[in-house]
Amino acid sequence: MTNTTNQPQEHGKKKLGIFQRFLDTVEYIGNKFPSPFILFSIMALIVLLLSKVFEGVSVEYIGAGGENVTKAVVSLLNADGFRYILTDMVSIFIKFPPLGLVIMMMMALGLAEKTGLVTAFVRKVMLGVPEWAITATIFILGICGNLASDAATVFVPAAAAAVYASMGRNPILGLSIAFAATQAGFSANFLPAGTDVIISSITKSAVGIIPQTANSPAHPLINYYFMASSVVVLAVVGVFIAEKIVGPRVNRLHPINEFAIEVEDQKISQEEERGLRFAKWTAIGYVLIILALLVPEFGLLRNPETHAIIPRSPFLSGIVPILFFFFLFVGVAFGLGKRVIKKESDVAKFMAQGLAGVLSFVVTAFSAAQFIAWFTKTNLATVLAVKGANLLKSLDLTGLMLIVCLILLSAFLDMFVTSGGVKWLILAPIFVPMFGLLGMEPALTQAAYRVGESSINSMTPLNYYIPVMLGIIAKYSKSENKIGIGTLVALQLPYGIGFLLAWSSWLIIYLLLGLPLGPGVNAFM
Repeated sequence: MTNTTNQPQEHGKKKLGIFQRFLDTVEYIGNKFPSPFILFSIMALIVLLLSKVFEGVSVEYIGAGGENVTKAVVSLLNADGFRYILTDMVSIFIKFPPLGLVIMMMMALGLAEKTGLVTAFVRKVMLGVPEWAITATIFILGICGNLASDAATVFVPAAAAAVYASMGRNPILGLSIAFAATQAGFSANFLPAGTDVIISSITKSAVGIIPQTANSPAHPLINYYFMASSVVVLAVVGVFIAEKIVGPRVNRLHPINEFAIEVEDQKISQEEERGLRFAKWTAIGYVLIILALLVPEFGLLRNPETHAIIPRSPFLSGIVPILFFFFLFVGVAFGLGKRVIKKESDVAKFMAQGLAGVLSFVVTAFSAAQFIAWFTKTNLATVLAVKGANLLKSLDLTGLMLIVCLILLSAFLDMFVTSGGVKWLILAPIFVPMFGLLGMEPALTQAAYRVGESSINSMTPLNYYIPVMLGIIAKYSKSENKIGIGTLVALQLPYGIGFLLAWSSWLIIYLLLGLPLGPGVNAFM
């Protein structure tokens, strides 16, 4: 009996040992990459050198008006270039599109997070559903948890593990489900989130590189329809993987053995209940006000000339301030109800705490802004885009195959650079114009990138939340067997592969059916 029990575990350990050596190699390579700030600084210097080496190299393409346009590489390693770099450095940084948008959204989302609104809402929903629906609920809440930015990656897995233990199921399975949902499904959401703002603002900085994409929409909702529908697709696929693949593996290698946990600390307190009521009525009131300004034909949020909502209107152009005030008002209402906001200075304090998580992005934004500006100024981006598009055309890598290639590229890079914003800062100036020359809207390029970038987040060894997950697992493990990074990544591997295949297929179905990716946004020009 003992041998029968131990054999699967020993077999699993052998597999884990082989995979652990692979992870050690990936981690070693990834650790050789410099910090994002230094990385962009190096790339900016490389741009200067390349502008000199390839000075005068030109390309010709058809402009938006049908005319032939010629662009040549311009060197910045001369007197004019020096003056440009020196005098425009501050303005380039200040005008960097992602900077103001990220800071603005993180203040409001930080308020909602620091008052406890997001965690209370998630716990209330998770503890209020029947047992049969708990897996699907965790997936949906975890995927939509990016409303709270990275905070969801901590509190959703912790709560999910506690709920599973209270149901008599393996808490490690609950944690693996929530970690996959919050990380591998990070880009999807039923509501616009900070991720949409960050990614679309980077896209916006790249659409003006060539005339074909200069007037293309790049607001935070350009992928909204696709990402909202993706929540359902990923939840269905995730439930199947959890129940049929990961669940049996967890129970075989790490049996429950009388796991127990007190779930009272996961219940909603009276103060939180009152705060949620305040937040609910505030949210309803705010939505009604927005609808009153949007639904009537002459509403203030409609286009003042055409009275339309899409493709251009104050509603879409002002979506960031609209979202900002939504989370601000709802967060304040919850804080007042919970009585964690007792004076007006508490509001500013919580908003300031919300900015703590974006300080590293602000630092990175400085060097990233210079890199993108110089890359565009030298015309290297245009020349590279045109030559790359011509190469892809000559190889017949267009249409769906090209989309698949970008998905796989962004997934591969995720193994070494975990920040989605940082990778898109590198890829957007190249692929947005390149795909634009092939007749693809920036919204499609962005969607393809987000599918690949998000799908394998939870299984990359450089994910800095892996140690947090291992800490939560250790809380439940009564076994002498150590559960390491290989264990967690092995559990996440089925989710990562499944999400990548299902999400890519869903995007292809979207294209084949000609469905809009967002309000007034088609996949092709």
